[in-house]
Amino acid sequence: MKKLFYFSAAAIMMACLAGCMGKKDSDKMELADTIAVTIPDTALYGTIDEATTMHMLVINTDEGKQQECELDADTLSDIQGGVFAGDRVTVVTVKTADGLAVKKLLNLNTLLGKWTSLDRNFEIKENGEVESNASIETNPYTHWSTANANLILNADTFQVLLLGPDSLTLENDKGIFVYKRQRMAKK
Repeated sequence: MKKLFYFSAAAIMMACLAGCMGKKDSDKMELADTIAVTIPDTALYGTIDEATTMHMLVINTDEGKQQECELDADTLSDIQGGVFAGDRVTVVTVKTADGLAVKKLLNLNTLLGKWTSLDRNFEIKENGEVESNASIETNPYTHWSTANANLILNADTFQVLLLGPDSLTLENDKGIFVYKRQRMAKK
């Protein structure tokens, strides 16, 4: 009789445990479905045309069109990496009474290169690859892309706060990350 009691109790516990485990898995799936929201990339991609002036950005888009956008570096436009004819850029625009204006510009040519900080040492390459040069990194970057003029390294999305000739400052929900450009050693 004791064996039958223990067997019945074990069977009931297993059934309850299996039911709870199944519920948790479905809860996780529902939660994952609600968190995994993809924001569409509405940025323009292309190269800066030679017709660009101090106040008007002209982009030869990847779609083969030429797009003019008002450029006001002092008040409206967030320009990261500079505006140089022939450079590849991603640009987020806003509609104004006069047409389109640059809200944020990220110069992808300036972004390329070797970057280093206290705990990271990596190179951003043209083909979307990132090469890690530090053996101490626990989660090295392996690829990059952009969306809405933000930088995506692996699965981490960063707002580019500063991109200059020698400095890169990124921010996400984990903090602010500062890098300096690693120069090639002279031979």
